Amino acid sequence: MAAEGSAIQVKLDATFTTGGGEAWGAYKQRFVLAAQSDKAPDIIGSGHEDIAAWAAAGYVVPLDAYVKKYPEFSDVIPTLWSATKFNGQIYAIPQDVEARPLYFNMPLLAKLGWSQARITGLPKAIESGQFSLYDILRMAKDAQDKGLVPAGHGWWIRPINGPDYYMYYEAFGGKMQNAEGKLLLDSKALHDEYQFFYDAVFTYKVTPKDIIGTDWNSWHETFVGKDVFFSQCGTWCWAQWTKQYKMPADELWKTYGFALVPPGRQGGKPVTLSHPVVYMISKASQHSDLAARILALATTPQLNARHAVTSGHLAVLKDEARVPQYAQDMFAKDTFYMLGFTTFLPNNKDFGSYDQAIWQSLSAVIAGQMTPDQAVQTAIQQMKTNLGTNVVIQ
Repeated sequence: MAAEGSAIQVKLDATFTTGGGEAWGAYKQRFVLAAQSDKAPDIIGSGHEDIAAWAAAGYVVPLDAYVKKYPEFSDVIPTLWSATKFNGQIYAIPQDVEARPLYFNMPLLAKLGWSQARITGLPKAIESGQFSLYDILRMAKDAQDKGLVPAGHGWWIRPINGPDYYMYYEAFGGKMQNAEGKLLLDSKALHDEYQFFYDAVFTYKVTPKDIIGTDWNSWHETFVGKDVFFSQCGTWCWAQWTKQYKMPADELWKTYGFALVPPGRQGGKPVTLSHPVVYMISKASQHSDLAARILALATTPQLNARHAVTSGHLAVLKDEARVPQYAQDMFAKDTFYMLGFTTFLPNNKDFGSYDQAIWQSLSAVIAGQMTPDQAVQTAIQQMKTNLGTNVVIQ
C-alpha cells in the first residue's frame, strides 16, 4: 500500500487453532462471544455450516460486492460458491476443500482372488454404479472369514460424529434440503442408511459395535498397520498417514487404493461430501474493505496449492490444479475428480438440531441400543419437537 502512496499500513495479527471436537467448538464459541461484544476479529475462518447461524445473527457480512470487485475470486471453482451462500447472498470465500474417499486394501483384495486389473478398476466400477455399499460388507466378511483381517476389521468408519455420515444417507437417495432451501428428511433413505449400519455391525459383523468413541490415534495406527480391509476417511488423512503416523509414502501407495463412496445399491450414484473451510468478515470489523483485499491477496493458485498438497486437500481454484506443485502431486491429481460428485451440508441455521437428531439415533443403532425402525421414529419425533415446520419429513 505504501507503493500506492497510501498512508495506511496493515499489521496482520492472527491466531491459529487446530484439532477437532472440543478444540474446534471452543474456537467457534470464542468468535461468537466476541461477535456478541462487537470485539470479533476482522476475518474468521470456519466451516461453511456456520454461515447460516452467524449470518442470521448478524455476526458476519455479505461479500457479494467484494466477489465482483476482485478478479482473484473469479477463479474459485464455481460449485464451491453454493457452500458460501445464505438467503441468496455470498457470505464467505473458500479457503480449502476436501473429499471423503473409501480406502481399500489392495494386497488383501489380491488375496481374495482379484486380478490387478480388477483392483485398479474398482474406482471406475464404483463410479459407474457396479459396486455398492453392500458389496463392501460382503467382501469384508469374506476377508474376515478367510482370516485376512481380524473380526471387526472388515470396514471401519469415522469414530465420532461428522459430515461423513451424510454420504451414506445420500448414497441411498436421501437429500438434506428441498428446492425451497428447507431442511428435508427422507425417512426411507434414513431407514436404509440405519439398516446398512446395523447390517455392518450385527449382520455381517465387519464393524465393531464400539467403533464410535474409538480413539483417533488408535484408529489411524490400525490403518497404517494394514490391519483393516475397507475404511473411509477424508483426503487429509492421506497426508496424516505419511506425516503424523510415519507410513512411508511408497508403502501407502502399494497398500491402499481410494475411490468415491459407492452407491447404496448397484446401479445407483456414488457420492462424496465436502466441508469447505471458508473465510468470513465480521460485522464488527472497522476495516472490512481492507479485510476483503487481504482475502483477495490470500486467494492465489500458488498459496492454495501449497496448502492443498501439504495437507491432503483439493483445489479451490481453477488455476490451482495447474500449479506445478499441485499438478505433480499424484494424490491431489487423482482425487480432484471427486469434486464433480460432491455435495455440501445445508447452510441452514437449524441444521444443528437436524444433525443432532440424526446422529443420536444413528449412534444408538451402531451401539445396538435401537433397531433401525426405532431409530427412524426417534429421529422424526425429535425433529418434530425441536424444528416443527422448519423441517419437511417425507
